Amino acid sequence: MQQPPRSRTKRNRILYCLLFATTLLLAGVTGPAQAAELAGPTAQQLKDKTAGCETQLSNGKYAHDSGGSRTVAVCKTGGAVHWTADFDVDCDGQRTTQCNENTDPSFQPATSWTQSDGRPLNSAGLPFIVVPLSSSIWNYQTAGIAGATIAAVVYQDKVAYAVVGDSGPTGIIGEGSYKLAQQLGINPNPSSGGVSGAVVTYILFPGVKSVPIENQTDALSKGQAAASSFVNGTQTCGATNLDFTSYPTVQEGSTGAAVKAAQCLLGGTSEPSGTFDTATTDAVKAFQTRVGLPSDGVVGAGTWTALLAAGDKPTLRSGSTGTAVGRLQRSLTAALGRTVGIDGQFGPVTDTAARDYQRTRQLAVDGVVGPATWTALQSGR
Repeated sequence: MQQPPRSRTKRNRILYCLLFATTLLLAGVTGPAQAAELAGPTAQQLKDKTAGCETQLSNGKYAHDSGGSRTVAVCKTGGAVHWTADFDVDCDGQRTTQCNENTDPSFQPATSWTQSDGRPLNSAGLPFIVVPLSSSIWNYQTAGIAGATIAAVVYQDKVAYAVVGDSGPTGIIGEGSYKLAQQLGINPNPSSGGVSGAVVTYILFPGVKSVPIENQTDALSKGQAAASSFVNGTQTCGATNLDFTSYPTVQEGSTGAAVKAAQCLLGGTSEPSGTFDTATTDAVKAFQTRVGLPSDGVVGAGTWTALLAAGDKPTLRSGSTGTAVGRLQRSLTAALGRTVGIDGQFGPVTDTAARDYQRTRQLAVDGVVGPATWTALQSGR
């Protein structure tokens, strides 16, 4: 259960000091969990991908610190939710040498989510991030985010993978655990550490969760895969099948594989239920509103097309190959109402389908799928 928001005012930071150097030496920021040794996309690739705000999810913006200017928007690009802010150190949870009442005047022996054994998370041992408690600004739950949702966190040239582990005040954003600060090369001292300015990028992958929440190996492998897919503009739905010869209309009360696929694309839980419930209806309506479709909560041809086409807009043509071609083939299958073989190969069948789509949507008919064709697909036309 979520705890009440911490009353702490986000701390003023000072320059690195002797205590920080001593802490790092004692903690030993080395080994396979060190951010610099992680595989997956580079820090620059992730920064480039999140440089814009494809869709703003927050109703307004957050401040870095209590009483500060509200400058941070929560955005969605492709299938990821992201923001860029400062980094304040959360030392709540299990009492450790690094995190306790003596090291942190605002220490609380609890976290919003707990380990599989019911104990609070260990800030000194687990890299996790803090999300703002739900408010009129933003409700993280409507974006498919929950405890254990995996995130890539970027600072300078480092990338670390973390989970959503705690919640904080409703008006500010930009906070992570002691361990996450260590992995990013940030002073982890809860009183004097952290880093100021819009210099840390938090990228969350709805529907991708660590099982259990404290399993850092699982978070690392899933996080790397999700981050790679995000950078490459592909869809991440784990083992959920997205390939159908036709995409049936599904709505509240529907069940089955197509519902699972829709739930996955909407960014629901890591294991879609396959039952189209009220929460799914609400998620569909929110998505339809974002892309400009009638908000009826029914996943028909237009909504399927927009869901399946979401992502980057690479220029594709006859001879192109790869996951983006598969994404195109799925969305054309939904848009045209006929089977376009989903094999990742832009051959004659895909070329014909692309031209037919362009012709019926009053686009330039050249068989080249560029930004204009992708924009039409992503709007559900």
